[in-house]
Amino acid sequence: MKIKVFIAFLFLSVFAEAQQAIQYSQFMMNEYGLNPAVAGSGKGLYVMVGRRVQWKGFAYAPETNFASVTKTLGKKGYKYYWHGIGAYVEQDKFGIFSNKVAYGTYAIHLKLSAKYYFSVGVAAGIKSVAVTNTIFNVDDPALAQNGPKVLLPDVIPGLYLYSKKVSVGLSIRNVYKNSLKQGSKEIGSGGRLIPTAVFTASRKFKSDGYDFVFVPGVNVQSNFVGIPSSQFNFMAYFRQRIGVGLTYRMHDAVSAMIQVRVLKNVVVGFAYDYTISAFRSANANSNEFMMGMSPVMSSEGYDKPNGAADCPKFDFDF
Repeated sequence: MKIKVFIAFLFLSVFAEAQQAIQYSQFMMNEYGLNPAVAGSGKGLYVMVGRRVQWKGFAYAPETNFASVTKTLGKKGYKYYWHGIGAYVEQDKFGIFSNKVAYGTYAIHLKLSAKYYFSVGVAAGIKSVAVTNTIFNVDDPALAQNGPKVLLPDVIPGLYLYSKKVSVGLSIRNVYKNSLKQGSKEIGSGGRLIPTAVFTASRKFKSDGYDFVFVPGVNVQSNFVGIPSSQFNFMAYFRQRIGVGLTYRMHDAVSAMIQVRVLKNVVVGFAYDYTISAFRSANANSNEFMMGMSPVMSSEGYDKPNGAADCPKFDFDF
């Protein structure tokens, strides 16, 4: 029983001061999940789902599931600007904690020049943070009842500068209300969500003959208190059909990735993280699955006879 109580308090202390922003090995495939300003940067309607299971081999290890949908509005025939809207839901479980979020998103995209565009976006919604009965034990007073749950309003602003070859994005999380307290309910003693900046950047390079496209990228997250968490990603795509790559998460893990275009407008991605930190002694590796698709015909009727939008993850029109 004492061990379970210790685990509970350990997770509580870690959660209260942790960076508290989800990290994905395939962060370039899920840019919208990191930055609301990305909504509307592609063509037409786009749907993304994913699941990440971390630290296999540990009890109560983190699990994350998400789903999103984005839509471009007014892009056909635009002169100076167009709009993007979206919705995003995510569930994250970590030990005795369960977090759920739901956001609606609006972004406006401005044409800066013949090649470059700039967008400003905001995601607004609600966040549920709860202590669950994962280690419930009726014989232990400390573990015999569900913990508290708080509902918090949440706002995520974002900026995105991009072209067909380059993208740079910045968003800030936990800026509105970071105290884990709602009325008489409170998680931890002075528990809080720390404001966290999320920065991403990528660049596309094409080979002679256009058979290969190479995309290096970086993702940095900082809570302005501790050492920033950095990821470096490199993908190589062959004829817009299949991509392979690696991600290095500093002092933590190395990930192998593969992404495949299935049919015409569906991309499936899988990543396997090999832990290089001290957690590796417990076989604490992770895996991640994502699938993106343009499931319906676009009302914009872009450049395809059937009006279907290309899958933006393999859209390398230089």
